[in-house]
Amino acid sequence: MERREGFNYIPEGKPAPVVRPGEFVFAAVGLNHAHIGGMINGLLEAGATLKYLFDPDKAKMEVYKKMFPQARIASCEEEVLSDPEVRLVASACVPSERCTLGLRAMDAGKDYFADKPPLTTLEQLESAKKKAERTGSKYAVYYSERIHNEEAVFAGELIKKGAIGNVIQTIGLGPHRLSAALRPDWFFVKEKYGGILCDIGSHQVEQFLYYHGSIRCCRGKKPNRQLCPSAVPGTG
Repeated sequence: MERREGFNYIPEGKPAPVVRPGEFVFAAVGLNHAHIGGMINGLLEAGATLKYLFDPDKAKMEVYKKMFPQARIASCEEEVLSDPEVRLVASACVPSERCTLGLRAMDAGKDYFADKPPLTTLEQLESAKKKAERTGSKYAVYYSERIHNEEAVFAGELIKKGAIGNVIQTIGLGPHRLSAALRPDWFFVKEKYGGILCDIGSHQVEQFLYYHGSIRCCRGKKPNRQLCPSAVPGTG
C-alpha cells in the first residue's frame, strides 16, 4: 500500500493503555479508506483488542490482515455483530454507507466508531441521533487531523492552559493534494462521499468548533473556559 499520500497515511503513536488486555474487544468492518488503519492503531495503542476484520472485498481484508495478523477474518458482517464479546465496531466504509452500518451496529448493542465524514445526509444524522438515544450506544467519529495529529493535539493543550489567550480566529488552508490516481471511483461520486464540505471540510469545521469552545467535552466535570461551551456565554 502506497502510504506517502494523505489518503493512505496511517498514523502511529505510542502505546498508552487505558484497559487491560482482552477487556475491550473491537472489530473493523468496512475497509474502503486507509483511515481505518489509523483507527485500529489508535484503539490498539489504548489497549483494546482487535478480534475481527471484515470487508466484502477479500483483497482489502488480506491487506489489513498482514498489518494486523492478530485479527480473525470474519465470514460476514453478521458474525461480527452477533458476537457478544465485541464492544465496538470501527468502520471506514464508503461514506454514504457509514450511517446504516452504524445503525446496525448499535441495534446489535455495539458502540460505533466511524471515519469522517460519519454520514452524508441530514436524514442520516437524524437517524443516528434517534438510534443513539434509543439504544444508549455511542456513535463516535474519527477526526484524524485533530485527534491523531501531534501538532493539533498540542494546540488544544495550549488553549486549555490559556497559554495563547482566547481563540478569536482559526484559519484552515485545505484541502490537501488531490492524488486522483490513488483514489477509488467512489471518491468522485458526490452521492457516495457527500461533497467536499462534508468530506474534507468536516475536518476543519470540527477543529474550529473544538478550538473555539463549541464542543461539549466536560461530561459533568468542572468546565474549561477555553474548550467547554457551558463556560462560554452564548454557546451552551
